[in-house]
Amino acid sequence: MSVLIFGIIIKIQKSQISFSNKHQFAFVWLPIRKMKDRPDIYIIVSFGLSYHLDSPRIVEATEPYPNRWMHHLIIQNRSEIDTELMNWIKEAYDFAVTK
Repeated sequence: MSVLIFGIIIKIQKSQISFSNKHQFAFVWLPIRKMKDRPDIYIIVSFGLSYHLDSPRIVEATEPYPNRWMHHLIIQNRSEIDTELMNWIKEAYDFAVTK
């Protein structure tokens, strides 16, 4: 199922929610399996930027294409969906428009 809100396409799938404008820029997904040193209950928020973001909140960052970094962070409670995260997602949105 897809929904268009304020020019952003939100695609809801069985295991993931994706956000796109011209290109996909952010994702929310459930972990597939338990992983060592991770909480029992959490979601993962992923977003793409043109550079490697250095933050202790980022649990993993990969560069699938030159100058395209995918960042992943763990969210355990609502308070972690804060201004800092929303600014990163806004930056990911702006980056996706320029690709």
